Amino acid sequence: MVCPRPSKLKAWAYKKFKIGELFSAQTGDTDLQQKDINGKGAYFINSGVEAQGIKGKTDRKAKIFKSNTITIDFWGNAYYRDFEYKMATHNHVFSLSGDIIKNRNIGLYLVSTMSYMKKAFSYNNMGTWTKIKEQCIHLPVTKTGGLDFAFMESRIREMEESRIREMEAYLKVAGFEDCELTEEEWSTLRDFKNHKTRPIVISTIFDIKKGKRLTKDNMIPGTINFIGSTSVNNGVTAKVSNSSHIHNGNTITVTYNGSVGEAFYQTDSYWASDDVNVLTFKRLLNERLALFFCASLRKSGKKYGYTYKWTKELMEKDEIILPVTSSSSIDYKFMETYIRAIEKLTIQRVKDWRAKEIKTTMDIVKDDDTEKSSLQPSFGSKHYEMQEEDVSMMVADNIFIPYSVEVRLWNTKREDLFEGNLDLLLMYAITPSARHKTESACKIALGIKETNLSAEAIKAFKSVRYIMFHYWKNSEATPFELTAPVRLVEKESIPEGFLIRQEKNAKQYLLIEYNSDKPADLGECDILKAQRKGSDRYIPFVCKIGNIKVGNND
Repeated sequence: MVCPRPSKLKAWAYKKFKIGELFSAQTGDTDLQQKDINGKGAYFINSGVEAQGIKGKTDRKAKIFKSNTITIDFWGNAYYRDFEYKMATHNHVFSLSGDIIKNRNIGLYLVSTMSYMKKAFSYNNMGTWTKIKEQCIHLPVTKTGGLDFAFMESRIREMEESRIREMEAYLKVAGFEDCELTEEEWSTLRDFKNHKTRPIVISTIFDIKKGKRLTKDNMIPGTINFIGSTSVNNGVTAKVSNSSHIHNGNTITVTYNGSVGEAFYQTDSYWASDDVNVLTFKRLLNERLALFFCASLRKSGKKYGYTYKWTKELMEKDEIILPVTSSSSIDYKFMETYIRAIEKLTIQRVKDWRAKEIKTTMDIVKDDDTEKSSLQPSFGSKHYEMQEEDVSMMVADNIFIPYSVEVRLWNTKREDLFEGNLDLLLMYAITPSARHKTESACKIALGIKETNLSAEAIKAFKSVRYIMFHYWKNSEATPFELTAPVRLVEKESIPEGFLIRQEKNAKQYLLIEYNSDKPADLGECDILKAQRKGSDRYIPFVCKIGNIKVGNND
């Protein structure tokens, strides 16, 4: 039985526990496969580290496992799950549940103690439940011998805060402090699926070379990245000092054996294995173009596999689909703008998550001031707690939450949003011909294209109290008070009687109910104060009533 040594944390003491003493294990009941993924239903979990084993969504009938559980596969990869999911049977994944998994932070702490299992199990020594339950982990305990949940939580919060500080420093240097998308970036996102494209022969834009074999026995430890056949860690599988076959940075590596079709942008010099093709751009390459190319290469590489390898010879003749201009030349500007927009959206979601975590932490601290938590250690050592003075306070700022239904809360404090201090308005433009049908419906299901909304976006949607229909002219805007709280559902959960709008590519829907017989009196409003300029002016959006009131300068 493998029992790793605990790290040097400031806990009272550690105690060794067998996995089988803490958790019960279950397996899936249906042989789910790649072909079952259709973007509907619950997430499908398989073995492996790519995307933490998440393969997509499937509505094929199968056993659903609860959230707040842990999955571990034959290879020892353990992940905390805060969502319901289904599991494959053919690749042997186990769902671990138990009272010990109190919440997300505890779950993350627990899986960190299991990380050593990735080295304990392999193809020749697979992690069956019989083996896994005998493995042990070291957990912190209090003076009285109970599990120290408070320490586990505070340790995870401290680690996250440390990573966030590092991220914020990077964002400042990289110029990402302001993540608001420009008009050009918004336009690129909207036009992406409809933008003109054509197949481009890979060898017309890249010079392709095959990597050089280097066995483990011949590797000399060093600082040079060795790029092998893997789908993780940007392709890096080792660090070497061998220098006879080094490729320059600012190039792309694509695996053609093993993890076929995995494409990564390499910024520094490296050694590529003989399972890897090296692509050098024939013109000036930058990181954003490279990331776009990598995505296109991965898509083209899906038709290859273990028995049909993407060799250098095949790749030179193969094609990738790229956006082009009206004259059919490659639209490099569109590619760069699209990646820049995706970067901003991703970073904004991280910032939204950070604000949510800060709010949660502040609530915990506030609760601890009035009532001792059941997770509080009996001796109350200060390093177990995150005191209020240690928490970055949220300040007033312009909250901009970019989603299919946009949220624009100018000069708003996040705590005002989360504490329910805002009565928000949903603005929705329709054509004059659809006016009577839309108004009289009294029940609308408004589509949203995203599946993973931030906590801020969800709270904003659920804080909507009015809906205002406008018909291309401000003088004709009509507001109605909602008769029920806004609900967020998937399409199959839309009740009968709702008029579906914004249906194209929608993943979720806002259920909005109102009384069209009684228009709301909001006073004199100027909706142009909150709208954008240009052709996308009429995208549905949420804002404060004060943002459109005449004479209000918020």
